[in-house]
Amino acid sequence: MARLLIQLKLRLLRNALRASTAAKVSFVISTILACLLAVGTFVVLAAFRGQAIAVNLTTVIFTLFAFGWLILPIFAFGLDGTLDPATLALYPLRTRPLATGLLAASATGAWPLANVIGLLGVTVGLASGVLGELTAVVAVLMQVLFCITLARFVTTSMARLLRSRRGRDFAAFLILPIVALYEIFTQVVPRAAAEGKLTTHSFAGFDAWIRWLPPGLAAHAIQDASHGHPAAAVARLALLAAIIGTLGWLWIGSLSRALVTDTSTQSSRVRSSGLRFARSGLRGAVAARFWVYQRRDPISLVYWGLTAVIMVVASVSAFVGHQRSPNVLLAGATFGAAFAGVFHANSVGLTGPPFVVEATALTGRRELRSYFSGQNLALTVIAVPLLIAIAFGLAAADQRPEYGFLGTAVVLAGLGAALAMSNIFSVVLPYPMAKRAGNPMPQAAQGYAAYGLGGVFGTLITVGVAEIPVFVALAQTGSDPVLIRNLILVPAAACYGLALAWLGVRTAARLGEPKVPELVQAAVRTKL
Repeated sequence: MARLLIQLKLRLLRNALRASTAAKVSFVISTILACLLAVGTFVVLAAFRGQAIAVNLTTVIFTLFAFGWLILPIFAFGLDGTLDPATLALYPLRTRPLATGLLAASATGAWPLANVIGLLGVTVGLASGVLGELTAVVAVLMQVLFCITLARFVTTSMARLLRSRRGRDFAAFLILPIVALYEIFTQVVPRAAAEGKLTTHSFAGFDAWIRWLPPGLAAHAIQDASHGHPAAAVARLALLAAIIGTLGWLWIGSLSRALVTDTSTQSSRVRSSGLRFARSGLRGAVAARFWVYQRRDPISLVYWGLTAVIMVVASVSAFVGHQRSPNVLLAGATFGAAFAGVFHANSVGLTGPPFVVEATALTGRRELRSYFSGQNLALTVIAVPLLIAIAFGLAAADQRPEYGFLGTAVVLAGLGAALAMSNIFSVVLPYPMAKRAGNPMPQAAQGYAAYGLGGVFGTLITVGVAEIPVFVALAQTGSDPVLIRNLILVPAAACYGLALAWLGVRTAARLGEPKVPELVQAAVRTKL
């Protein structure tokens, strides 16, 4: 069974590589990243040799790998068909041999091998002596086995959920903490390390309790064997093996239930109600439709969450580190306003085939102006309070509350420019969207990646240029009384942003009038 499922996984991989050039490129990039992970992890673990807290640092690395195996398979559920029990439910297979085969298939590939090679760096950085080296090899293999078993147990237990609409929504929401942690790591950790606040000794007490978790058991078993305590090392490895066995037993039970549970008979209720503001004409109907999608569509909620994360992370250096600059708060406000437009710069592709029905009402320039202005109204209702609240929150964290008003002025002006560019790019660079296996977020369809990049960089550059008058006004009024300064700048920035949005709507309507058939084609080719 294990041999057959490994062959099945390799055959699926070969067929995917033959399907398209994009699959080949993705495979090459994934393999290169796996090699970099293996080499980088090995070097890092080997560099711990001779340090007093080498076991603590090794425990940190082992724990990070375990969390990676816990989170990423949920995020990429469905990428590997051999790991979804639904694909094998109709075959007369016994559960235990099937579990063994699925485990072997999971351990096949570049990434599991990269994990093993990278973690073997403990043979240099932590282990010493023949017994220590042998224990290190066994501990690494058991650590990787624990990670794979944990991932299979989680994905199998949640297979019914992850295969449903709610599961896909849940996977999409996982993007927010992942992006936030990545941005914080890249912003805060290097700065703290450069200032001497984060050193290897910062992890000295990390394993006070983590040592009793599986990653800690593996790391401390290596240390015990290296220090001449074989009994303690064997006891830790035995406890780790018991945990892996228990986890495997739970996984087999979950797999058995998943193979006999029918998930194809679910039904949903359809509620019918009148669309708000539909009596206000086309503008009101479009605003109501976009408002509903912004509140209920998980992808839209993720976009707003990412906008907030980007704005906060771009402002981190304002109150972290020795070289603190409150002007960074204004730069963060610019980025927040810009990405509010970036994430909606292809409204036709994001709408998909339903846009065909909407296009029947877009018979002229006037209707297009109503369409884009209604869209902007719905986005403004969400973006303005969200970004202003973040601006004041960041100003309060920096103990400069007056910068909340200045950030508001930057947000209002930048948001007008961002919405204008989102309207223009929606008609100038429309492109179909698609959801790929392993990624719950919509992406540009194959061959249209350059369109998406053009919209991102075009919006960012335009918003940056549009903000120049606002920053000049902030600099020229720096010596004026705060009250008078705020009473003038905020309304002036709001009027400026409104004028930019109005100009963008009219420009998009003029450019989009002869391109409605092209917009419909892009919408029809979207697969979400």
